[in-house]
Amino acid sequence: MLHVTSLPEPETTPEVSPDLILPSPGQQVLRHILLGDFGAIRETIHYLHAKGYAEAQCWSKPISTGRGGEYLSILTTRRCSR
Repeated sequence: MLHVTSLPEPETTPEVSPDLILPSPGQQVLRHILLGDFGAIRETIHYLHAKGYAEAQCWSKPISTGRGGEYLSILTTRRCSR
């Protein structure tokens, strides 16, 4: 069981995140989406951080989808096209 303490509480009003900006020419974008229970999203973000996959602060704040207790968080990675 992971101990989770550092992510903010969920937002109820969706914001447009800078992570959702379209890529520049010559740039590849990959979005990782977590969709589910708020606690499960927080635990997964911290689990992935502990495994060295992504920094916890790089994920968007969990936002409500409007479906009873369901939240969404996005991690966007960018790299140059090959």
